Amino acid sequence: MAALLKEQLNQQALEQIAQILQKVYPAFNHQSFIAQAVQDLELLELKQRVNHIITVLGCLLPQDFEQTATILQVIPEHWPSQSNQQYGVFAAWPLIDYVAVYGLAQPQIALPTLAKLTPLFTAEFAIRPFLQHHFELSYAYMQQWAQHEHEHLRRLASEGLRSRLPWGQRVPKLLAEPQWAIAILQQLKDDSSDYVQRSVANNLNDLSKDYPQQVIELAQQWLKEAPTVQRQWIIKHGTRGLIKAGHAEALGLLGYQTKISIENIRFSVDRTQVNMGESVGLTLSFNLPHAQALVIDYALYLPRANGKHSQKVFKWKTAKFSQGQQQLTTDFSFKKITTRRYYEGEHRFVVLVNGQERAEASVNLNVPDKPQREK
Repeated sequence: MAALLKEQLNQQALEQIAQILQKVYPAFNHQSFIAQAVQDLELLELKQRVNHIITVLGCLLPQDFEQTATILQVIPEHWPSQSNQQYGVFAAWPLIDYVAVYGLAQPQIALPTLAKLTPLFTAEFAIRPFLQHHFELSYAYMQQWAQHEHEHLRRLASEGLRSRLPWGQRVPKLLAEPQWAIAILQQLKDDSSDYVQRSVANNLNDLSKDYPQQVIELAQQWLKEAPTVQRQWIIKHGTRGLIKAGHAEALGLLGYQTKISIENIRFSVDRTQVNMGESVGLTLSFNLPHAQALVIDYALYLPRANGKHSQKVFKWKTAKFSQGQQQLTTDFSFKKITTRRYYEGEHRFVVLVNGQERAEASVNLNVPDKPQREK
């Protein structure tokens, strides 16, 4: 089973942090840092580990943030390249988010520090408190970063402005006023970096959840100006939420129709009882009276702690299907992952064809530790 993300912030990662800090700041107490940071580390989840390490760093680095910023800004010169990373990029996360905790009152020093550190991991989470408390200044920096020669800074300009950034602090201004993010996306829509392009698409997808018509109109404008392969890719991925929801204009942008002819749909699971850590096989068969372009996904409705259900949509197959009988198969694993928690009970799979619910099947999940749901 794949290791959980939190396990990348382990004692070996702490050693890497300590060794490099001691190299750039000889007064840093290596032994004290390890002793304090490793305390109860195994009991903490990923973000809790980040915050715990930041607290320990706060006790051992200079109390004067300006002095600490000079230390942090030279760390990239000594940090191993990603190809040579022994413990993964997550070791840099606490160092970057340290800036958001201890440098929030000094944004003129903190923001350039984040610009130096973001290539080590990403400063998308650290930038959020600055947008919340110093929006105009932070946005001015992000406008500059959008034009920077380094892709990590251009990507930060987009990713940091996502209205619904996963794991990121909510910034009400970004939710209420989409024009701030859109102005940056306009600058980055033709960026040559795949890393930046994916961020632009994810930002668009976030905006589409609250401003679907604005995103559709923006995508139409981009395609009218220059229907390049890159813009088409960004729009395809940036409207994926609308596509899954069966939004007619979004489907039309990508050449898909809401009116489809599909017959004899059969959808099944290979078991109705499944244990945590096991997989369930999904099989879908159907007949097409004529060739059609279809987006086929499946949604999983999961019971949550409050007794309600949430929906998670997974890609299955997008293609121009030929006339005749078709069959698709896939496996879904109920393995433990950092970003999703499973609760015991019925889990319903629903097939979506061009955003329309067409078939469903359920399994009952058994969770040994049985996390409790609210009544």
